[in-house]
Amino acid sequence: MPLQVITNAAQSKLVRDRLTKWEATTSLTLEQKDCVVDLATWSSIDEEIDLPSSDLISVNDTHDKSSVINNAQQFYEWFHSVERDMETDQESAYRDYINNLKEHHERCSSVLNGISAALDHLKLLGDQYRTVSHTTEALHDSCEMLMQDQQDLEQLGTSISQQLIYFTEHDRIGTKLNSSAINVMGEAFVPMLIKIDECVEFMKGHPDYKESAIYLAKYQQCLVRALTLLRSYIVNVIRSTSAAAATSLSGSKALVPGDPVFAQLYSKFQSQGPRIKALMEQIEDRSEKNPEYLQVMQDCYTCYCYQRQNIILPVISEEIERLWKLHVNDHCTFIRTSCMALIRICEDEYALYHCFFSKSDLILQGLLESLSGQLYDYFRPMIIQQVQRFDLLADICGVLKNDIFEDHVNTKGECLEAFGHLALQMLEDAQERLSYRTQAYIQSDITNFLPSAGDLAYPSKLSDDLSNQYAMWYPTVRRSLICLSKLYRCTNRSVFESLAQECLAACIDSLKAATLSIVENSSLLDSQLFLIKHLLIIREQIAPFDVSFTVNEIALDFTNLKIAATGLITNKNRLLSLSSNNALLEFLFQGAPQLTKKVLDSKKDVDVNLKEACTDFITTAATMLSSPIHAFLATVEASSTPPTMEQCRNVVSETTQRIASKLPGIKKSMHLYLANSDTEAILFRPIRAQILTQFANLRKVIDKMEEEDRFIINCPSPEQLTLTLAYNT
Repeated sequence: MPLQVITNAAQSKLVRDRLTKWEATTSLTLEQKDCVVDLATWSSIDEEIDLPSSDLISVNDTHDKSSVINNAQQFYEWFHSVERDMETDQESAYRDYINNLKEHHERCSSVLNGISAALDHLKLLGDQYRTVSHTTEALHDSCEMLMQDQQDLEQLGTSISQQLIYFTEHDRIGTKLNSSAINVMGEAFVPMLIKIDECVEFMKGHPDYKESAIYLAKYQQCLVRALTLLRSYIVNVIRSTSAAAATSLSGSKALVPGDPVFAQLYSKFQSQGPRIKALMEQIEDRSEKNPEYLQVMQDCYTCYCYQRQNIILPVISEEIERLWKLHVNDHCTFIRTSCMALIRICEDEYALYHCFFSKSDLILQGLLESLSGQLYDYFRPMIIQQVQRFDLLADICGVLKNDIFEDHVNTKGECLEAFGHLALQMLEDAQERLSYRTQAYIQSDITNFLPSAGDLAYPSKLSDDLSNQYAMWYPTVRRSLICLSKLYRCTNRSVFESLAQECLAACIDSLKAATLSIVENSSLLDSQLFLIKHLLIIREQIAPFDVSFTVNEIALDFTNLKIAATGLITNKNRLLSLSSNNALLEFLFQGAPQLTKKVLDSKKDVDVNLKEACTDFITTAATMLSSPIHAFLATVEASSTPPTMEQCRNVVSETTQRIASKLPGIKKSMHLYLANSDTEAILFRPIRAQILTQFANLRKVIDKMEEEDRFIINCPSPEQLTLTLAYNT
């Protein structure tokens, strides 16, 4: 059917219907859909579009000259071919790329095959290498084992040779020791001694070796022989040196440390010191491990100290005897010079000892103690028989404690350790004697002190000698403070606190006894100010002492014993009772004395007594100034009738006159005794307060009267009284 018979509308509708059916099976893009519609439009062109025949031919020629589109089927075939050609043109680049990829894939496959073949060859080579390596390692291990065996054999041979030396050395050492030409000071002796020690230690460390016990005994015999030679040489040198020193001193007079002849006692020994010390160091280094060396060392120490003691002891005795005669009346100087001489000798002996030996020993301390003990034979009888005054004993203790201990013994260490023991014993003996003599002094010069008239001449004594304040002190106070000052410097803390407690208690008792005599000779006010003055002095003077002034006093309380004894006497009929009410058993159980502990505080006792004395003085002074008011108020309180204006006026007048007349005298006495404006003001303050209180109580009575009567009475106001008393202060 020709194309022109189909209308455009029908053709478009048909194309769309078919296109819709095609879309159901094939997905088309928008561009493809537009192309289909355009083709359908072109196919519907009829005779109204006059296409040149040449164009039609060219279209047909591009595909197939024999094909002519006459119907839809031909169109679709043509369209399909055109579409296929278009797809072929569009996919040609991709197809070329796929072909290139295939070529590359073939090449890569070829390369992979070559690599696989190479890996197979490498695996074969690796297996061959491991086989060779294992064979080489086995050969290397075998060589190392052979070399180790060779080294072990060489070490074993060397060890056998080294250990064999300890057995073969005996013959050589024995030959040297038995030789008559052996010299202890020779260069070969010390190495030989060291070798013997090594051999002995080796034999002791290898008891499982064959014949080790036999060779141990042999080497010990060699050691004994060598040590015997060494000890004989050292002892002979010390003895010969001592004999030479004694010969040079024979016929000389008493020697004094520092003299040229005395110096020979050390110079001859010092010349031999280096030789002996070199040998002694070998002995001392081995003395802690080997008892043979220890015994030889002790023998040398003993010989040296014995020889030195025989030489020095007579010299020390003569020197102390000379000093004793020179200072027979000056005990402190004798103690000081004797101790200094012994200190110099101990230092010289210590230095000389270490010229010979490196280690200190108890034998050296024994030597120094025996030398120092010569002084003690003079010291002990001296402090017991000749020194009776406590102040002299205190000076001796001060010399020993301060000049000897603190300045020398405590600072020079080991060289004065032995002398320090002697000095400590002397100090303890002196302190013990000092305690006894101090107690006797307190009893005789403080407790049993009998004052003279001049000692109790207060207040005239205060105005006689104003230049010397110590002369105005009561003798027992002066003696107590001197005693405490001396004890504080030379006794230990516990001894000082005990003696201070006893001394201050006796001093306070003596002051209280003196106040009774002053009351009789002067006045109550003077006695109270006397006590306050001296208690203030005591408190001020003991304040610098760095001690607590406390003592624990332990005593037995026999109160229960007294009660039990009374019960025993009362219940005589139950003495032999077999029940629990036996009187004898009750006495035994209930009558045991009780142990009581009491703390005594000297400072506190001084403060308590001072407070009591101040309270008594304040009461006395206030009463003296305001006694009329006090008596008047007592009368008013006891009476039922009110006082008259005249009575009140008389009381006020009498009291103000008394204040005006007596207060200056009180203040003068306070200034005379206390001589300190601050102390006087503190002490006067409560007196003023009591006077103001008395006037305040009187004013309460006067305020009940008529105004005219109060004006006539003219009682001073508190402000007026304060000004009056302040002026008088």
